[in-house]
Amino acid sequence: MKCPILLSIFSITILFNILIYYQFEFSTRFSIRKFTNYTECVYLLEAWNPNIHVLLIDLEFLKQLNYEICQWDKNKRIQIGVNKTYKKLEYSLDKNHFDVIYYTDDSEKDFLKFDIDGGRMIPRRFEASLSGNIVIPKDPQLFYEFWKRSKLLNCANVEMNRTEFQKPVLNAPTAATLISRLRDELLDNGMFMFLTDGTLLGWYRECTIIPHTTDLDVSVFKENYNPNYKKKVLNNESKYFKLWRSLGKEEDSLELTFIPKIERTPNIDLFIMYDGIEDGNLTHHYVSGVAGDGTKYRFSIPIYDPWCAAELHNHIFWHEYGPEWRKDHPSSVYTWNKSGKNGKAVGKFTKEEMRQYYIMY
Repeated sequence: MKCPILLSIFSITILFNILIYYQFEFSTRFSIRKFTNYTECVYLLEAWNPNIHVLLIDLEFLKQLNYEICQWDKNKRIQIGVNKTYKKLEYSLDKNHFDVIYYTDDSEKDFLKFDIDGGRMIPRRFEASLSGNIVIPKDPQLFYEFWKRSKLLNCANVEMNRTEFQKPVLNAPTAATLISRLRDELLDNGMFMFLTDGTLLGWYRECTIIPHTTDLDVSVFKENYNPNYKKKVLNNESKYFKLWRSLGKEEDSLELTFIPKIERTPNIDLFIMYDGIEDGNLTHHYVSGVAGDGTKYRFSIPIYDPWCAAELHNHIFWHEYGPEWRKDHPSSVYTWNKSGKNGKAVGKFTKEEMRQYYIMY
């Protein structure tokens, strides 16, 4: 009786192997059919190499380049940016391979402007490599972050009709250049700065710096804040800036004020923007301030996405005002902790705490 049992086991084993073989063959054939149109990215770029320089801006393709094995469907076009100066050579680009987006590269500006979605702008300061005539951003994630923030928003350019002539306190183009230098240093430390408060208002309302303002305002979100930059500035590792003061706690109320190394003016206030949580839910954002007597203030800001791109005197920036945003409020009668309607006192530092959280350098 042992032989039939062994024969049965042997037959089952053979049958199982046959099933495995056909399953593998079917899976392999299916995979081959599925990826017939796919080609290694490097080979594809070589085969599709255009006759003019182009910029690879296809976010999906750039994402694929991060993978150990990069493959692309040959039937799918790749989005590229082409300088407008090459527009007459458009015929040389294979539209079956490329989705062409034209951009402007003005040497007097620090950004590239793309003719898509009503206008997009990205900083031009990103490293790239060259594959034939295709310029490829070296850091796809950084390029993605730039593109995510690239939607162009135009300023209103409202005529203010100020009743009294007042010589501007700040030179607007120079002030914009200073902000752009801070923007770049923050970017080098992984932070994405955006305009806020009076600087945001001046850009949107008047397309410039408010003429009677005495300082500049920018912000970064708490989750994006890198405390190492503060240490670098204190160690004199910043090319352009010194730290003038540090107010509040990093965890919930930090404000840093920078000044240019040479000019020593204007002040640039960097507000860390925090999440406002109520009953476990995000209900608003806020920035903080500390008065000389230790009183702590919070200024509530509605939840919003600041990631639009703005042009301010040839520089690119990323960017709560009530119904009177069109009205001019002279800086001479504006008090930072009383004039706004969105602020409130939230406590007071002790004298000992002030020595730790109200620091002048």
